[in-house]
Amino acid sequence: MISLSRLRQVMTLKVRTFIRDAGGVSTIEFAFVAPILILAYLGMADVTMGMMASRRTSHLAATIGDLAAQSETLTSANITDLWAIANSMMQPFPTTPTAGQPSVLLKMRITSVKMNAAGTSAEVQWSRASNWTRLTDDAAEIRAIKNTQIAAGESLIVTDVEYTYNSPIKAVFVKDGTIFNNTFYHHPRNGAAVVCSGC
Repeated sequence: MISLSRLRQVMTLKVRTFIRDAGGVSTIEFAFVAPILILAYLGMADVTMGMMASRRTSHLAATIGDLAAQSETLTSANITDLWAIANSMMQPFPTTPTAGQPSVLLKMRITSVKMNAAGTSAEVQWSRASNWTRLTDDAAEIRAIKNTQIAAGESLIVTDVEYTYNSPIKAVFVKDGTIFNNTFYHHPRNGAAVVCSGC
């Protein structure tokens, strides 16, 4: 029969041995830290992809607006070409509805605006849009244009782009898509106004 003092010594020794034992500590620490590191990595990757999508949206809005402003006359075919250029500029980001994302991802609009002779309000000369509504004289965006931006009788090309970025890990971080909006204003390069035939 073991004495109580001997039992106490044995138990104390076992407890001290257990406390001093470092085997498996790294595994336990990794099990705690790994999920945090993985989430941080996925979060940084998602932020990087979102920033890339934002920059491409801004770049394509500036590009198609600049291309439109360089022309004296545009046709419906020219506008269709601009939409195709914009879609290719957004690659590898999707721009059209897919099975997993049924809503339209890329919306574009080009509008020619002219300030009236009195310099009091801007008027829409023509507007073309892809997956979006065309602008009219009553649109808030048109009413916001002042004669400090364009003088009386002069015109301006207004380019609007909206892109909905859907994260590949949206179930973890952001469930709804993030919308990037960009509006650029360009003065016509080769004339008083850009004419759109058939617009």
